Amino acid sequence: MQIVIDIPEETYKDIVKNGFIYDEDNEIVTHVIKNGIPFPKGHGRLIDADRFLKKVEKDREHEIYMHSWTADMVLKRLDSWYAPTIIEADKEER
Repeated sequence: MQIVIDIPEETYKDIVKNGFIYDEDNEIVTHVIKNGIPFPKGHGRLIDADRFLKKVEKDREHEIYMHSWTADMVLKRLDSWYAPTIIEADKEER
């Protein structure tokens, strides 16, 4: 299972630095996991869409025919326009 959690930066740094969760942080970690957002099975890859859109807006000035792009053309641009994958797609069958 993959989930998105919002954990306090200091708690995260302590866990990474020490390799374990202090007893006093157990409640915080339990809370953020309990309130995490699960990714649906079979989800696509996660990218920074805002970063991609900024690039599209910047390059739109130079692309006269952008309105006629096919989905394949958009995907190729997505891969080449600084939209690295943050979380890989879930290949699990539904």
